[in-house]
Amino acid sequence: MERWFAIVAFRCEVAGKSTDSIDIQVRYLEADSIEEIDARMHAEPIQSYENNDGELVEWPLVGVLAAEPFSREPDGSEVVGFITGCHEFAKWAHVNVK
Repeated sequence: MERWFAIVAFRCEVAGKSTDSIDIQVRYLEADSIEEIDARMHAEPIQSYENNDGELVEWPLVGVLAAEPFSREPDGSEVVGFITGCHEFAKWAHVNVK
């Protein structure tokens, strides 16, 4: 089993409607493959709570954006990352960007 860092994204939905909020997280996982990481992330329950207006707020998974095996690298080296554009971010949040 390897140690991994994975970048995962969740979008925010309030009362069933997508917002422009995206939660990007770096997760530490122990897994045998990227496929296992993806399966584990999709198996997690959707985080949800009620906001001050009594609306249901949910954070469904957009997906695993990147995953790299963890190793001790020299100080300051990139551990895991991804490059994307604003239109990709908008797609994850299901909002229109002009």
